[in-house]
Parts: sequence; structure tokens; C-alpha cells
Amino acid sequence: MTNSTKVDAVDVKPETKKELRYPGEANPRLPREPRRAKRFVGFVKCGYVSADGRKVPDEYLVKITSIRNRSTVIAPLQEDISIQVESRWDPFIPVDLLARGNAVVQAFTGLFEERRSLVTRATSRRIWTGSTPLTMSLKLKFEAVRNPYQEVVLPGMMLQSMALPSDPSAGYTKGQGIVGNLEALTSLALKPPGPNPFSLDDVLTGRKSFPDMDESEITSSTKSGDFIMIEIGKLLTFFNVIIRESTISYKTKFAQEGDPVEAEALVIFETYEMMTIESLRDSYDKYTTGVVSK
Repeated sequence: MTNSTKVDAVDVKPETKKELRYPGEANPRLPREPRRAKRFVGFVKCGYVSADGRKVPDEYLVKITSIRNRSTVIAPLQEDISIQVESRWDPFIPVDLLARGNAVVQAFTGLFEERRSLVTRATSRRIWTGSTPLTMSLKLKFEAVRNPYQEVVLPGMMLQSMALPSDPSAGYTKGQGIVGNLEALTSLALKPPGPNPFSLDDVLTGRKSFPDMDESEITSSTKSGDFIMIEIGKLLTFFNVIIRESTISYKTKFAQEGDPVEAEALVIFETYEMMTIESLRDSYDKYTTGVVSK
């Protein structure tokens, strides 16, 4: 089988040594080196491989890396990129309070003159209550070239593993007394997927952000749960996301070993935290001053 993704390469040379300035920034950023993808030693790479020497350019590849699963899934982009975020606003004056006051004013003014209301442009103002995490859905396609298990089955398995809990640690030995009983109960509990919201490492210790962490710092941060990073070509990199939905459709075409030779995946993910202007810039930023693992 061959990868059928059609790509139109655009030869545009970036100016890496040019002063960078975002709208609203007073001072330009210093010239920096282009960001390079982290190389995680010992991680399994699965999914797309080039066929007949016709390699899909990196600009059109999606890479999804999970620290807990120690794997990177690679697949060509299949559809346009659509990103969604919502800003939530509630009435500044509570609706019930305004409704009661409005009823009183209308009833009173209606007795003597033309009826008036308590509603004004000022009372209709709203207050920001937060923004939703950034949401994106990606449609991916996997086709076997040499190894159906490595190129089709394993990517689907890894994508769904990112949304699933893991079993308790094997080989647990129960301690004594109440503490031992509590430990025994804990040992039976499943380990949730994704990051640990109860970890205060990054809040209290000022831990470096994901882009500035090297491989050893990321893989050793087990208390913070799983890190999932999604790289969309050279356009966007989201450093800490959660997988909301992972749908895998295997085509009814099988190799002699019984593995399907083609599959499609729909992955819906959200950023772990509400993004800010600055963190969104970091996701688009193609330059970095952070440490890159070798």
C-alpha cells in the first residue's frame, strides 16, 4: 500500500535572523534558532513511513507523543485545521435580581405615565467568567507499507491508550495496620490518564514550562501524570493536552498475519489548561531559547 495523502510543497524560506515582534510588544525579541523537535530516547515511533522514497514533508505530518506510553504516533494531515475556543460572559447584574427590579419599575411607572423599564445599556453589560480550553479535532490516516502492525495497528492502540486509565502496579505487598489497609485500597485503584491536576510542582516551585524542559526533566516528572504533546506540521505545537475522544476505524483489508492494512482515526483533544495570549504565541512560535535534548 502507499500513502495517498496529496501535498503541495510551498518553497518559502523563513528569515530566522530577523527581529521578531508580536503585536502589542514594546521590544523586539532577540534572534533565536528554529525550534527543533525533542528526541525522546527509547520511545516507540509508529504510524507513517515513506513509500518508494516519496516522503511526505514534515510540514504535513502530525506527531502525537505520550510520555506515559513512551510512544510517538506519526500520520499525514488529512483535512483542514480547525481550532475552536470560546469566551464565556455572564450578565454583570444577576438575571433574577434585574428581573425583579424591572418588574417593580414597570408596574410603578405604568400607573402614572408611560411605562418604563429598569433595563439600560449599562445594566445589560456582562462580566467575563473564563475562556474554554482550546479544542481541535484531527482526522488521521494510516496505511501499511512494510509492517501493518507497526504502521496501522499500533498507532490506533496508542491513540486510544492516551485516553484510557492504566491498571495498578503489579507485585504490590500489603503493609501492616490502617496504613497498610489504605495502601491496599490505593493499590487497587486505576491510574487516570492525562496530567495530574493535584500536582503543585509547577505552581509552587516555578517549574519550567514544557517547551524549555529537556527529555530527562519531562520523563522524570511522574507525579505530574502523563504529558501529551501534539505537533501539527511546523505550524503549531501544543505541549500539554488531554485526549477527549479517539475513534479508530479499521478497514476490512487484512495482511496474512491478520492485521489490517489501513485505518482512519478521529482524535479530539483539548489543551489541559485555559490558554492565554502568551501561551498561544508559544504554540505558534517556531523559535526557542529552551534546551533541546540530543
